[in-house]
Amino acid sequence: MKECNALVKDNRQVAQDTCLMTLACEFSPFTPGQFLMLRLTGTCEPFLRRPLAVLSYREGAVELLYKVIGRGTSLLAGTKKGEELSVLGPLGKGFSDPRPEEEAVYIAGGTGLPPILAMAERTGRGRLIIGARTKDDIPLWQRMQNIGDVEVTTTTEDGSLGIRGVATQALGDVLKTIQQPCMIYACGPAGMLKQAARLAQDFGARCEVSIEERMACGFGVCSACVVRTTTGNQRVCTQGPVFDASCIEWGQ
Repeated sequence: MKECNALVKDNRQVAQDTCLMTLACEFSPFTPGQFLMLRLTGTCEPFLRRPLAVLSYREGAVELLYKVIGRGTSLLAGTKKGEELSVLGPLGKGFSDPRPEEEAVYIAGGTGLPPILAMAERTGRGRLIIGARTKDDIPLWQRMQNIGDVEVTTTTEDGSLGIRGVATQALGDVLKTIQQPCMIYACGPAGMLKQAARLAQDFGARCEVSIEERMACGFGVCSACVVRTTTGNQRVCTQGPVFDASCIEWGQ
């Protein structure tokens, strides 16, 4: 974990209410699924840092893809090239690599694309499923198309791009076609993660999920971001955000 000030190199809208920010900063190599805690410098607003999953890190430049939802992300969206942010990270536990014999399947919905796209780009093989309400909600679509040997399936609830439906329906269809051991990587709304975990169990696949929770500190001091697991409550910021899906208490 390292704290530093980072200069904004670029910050632009890439989909509806979604921005791609590039920061100039140096930190240790990250694992897809890890995140940074960001705070604007020169102001106390917002008081708490905002957690954002790392999309990529290359040659002193980190990419962050984020959805503009509340006051904190609205302020981030308003930052300009040359402005400075306080960055803490990389934090948390990331995804594990697929075994050589495993087919990798990546599934993202809602705001869950950054760690999933990062993992697909790292691995360079497998099948990527992206789900959204409409085509306007899908960022970096062309970038997804250009990842090595990764086959992309797009689902939209209104049918404006790809298959009409939700991402977990496409996941079920994809799993039916795979004849080898499989590793599923998922990030998105809780309902999507729960269904992905059930499908993994049904098809005998391994599954890791990146849990999205509100965080205050990002490094385990406040215990505000707790998830229930089969071995008790665990902190998403330090013992996650990536967990084995079979260990999560999903509830009814």
